[in-house]
Amino acid sequence: MKRSAVLIGFALLFAVLVCGCTTPSPIQPPATTTLPVTTVSQTPVAEPGFSGNWVLTMMTIQDGSALLKPTTDILLTFNPDGSLTGYGGCNNYFGSYTLTGTTTMFGNGITVGPLASTKKYCEIYGQQETTYLAILQDTRAYSVNINKLTLTDKSNNALVYEVPSAVPKTTM
Repeated sequence: MKRSAVLIGFALLFAVLVCGCTTPSPIQPPATTTLPVTTVSQTPVAEPGFSGNWVLTMMTIQDGSALLKPTTDILLTFNPDGSLTGYGGCNNYFGSYTLTGTTTMFGNGITVGPLASTKKYCEIYGQQETTYLAILQDTRAYSVNINKLTLTDKSNNALVYEVPSAVPKTTM
């Protein structure tokens, strides 16, 4: 009797193993017709000379301040990947830009930002940097003329840059 109970136990164990180890047949997806998808990238291309390093030489403010020459070096670098970095006279800043592909009366369309910066306190250059970063973040158009770049914001304030080699060295 013991022997038959053991044989029955092994037979049940074998049956469970055989049933549990079967692989279910895969479900076939319904046949569909797919059409090839073609995507066309219309990423606007910047003018030659746009990407690279720039030094601010002038800010034109429309609130009556007229033309302001920066009292310290203010730097901007447009990278080909859509990022930008710079130095605002006190703090480093960074962000992104997008070429919109539109044309305005002030040049080619561009959006800048959002911008982020370090947060050092600078009594002397603080207000100049705040004004600069506000105009830069509101930029809507750019134009390049040989070694000069002009960015114009939605209030028609302008930032004028030159390539570093074209800017005369001054002692500040």
